[in-house]
Amino acid sequence: MLKKLLPLFDWIKRHKYISATIVFLFIIFVVDDNNMFKQYKNQRVIAELEEEIETMKRDSAEIIKRQLQLDFRGDIEAVENLAREKYGMQKDNEDVFVVED
Repeated sequence: MLKKLLPLFDWIKRHKYISATIVFLFIIFVVDDNNMFKQYKNQRVIAELEEEIETMKRDSAEIIKRQLQLDFRGDIEAVENLAREKYGMQKDNEDVFVVED
């Protein structure tokens, strides 16, 4: 068994810098706490969170727009529309049909 490993040890002795570089890269890319697999996973999580942030910003802008409609205009129609759309409310003399996706 040892005779089979002697050529490997001989190669390592002759190519010290290459073998040290290979060991270093192996440690960095595979063994380290921040290895490449974790980095890739973290980048995916970051991308998903950035998408969620953009969605929340768009939703927030819509909420602010509706709030401004209700606050500044004091419009009864805007309040009625909001109640109908969001809460499914209706007037006494109308029928409401709810369509779900």
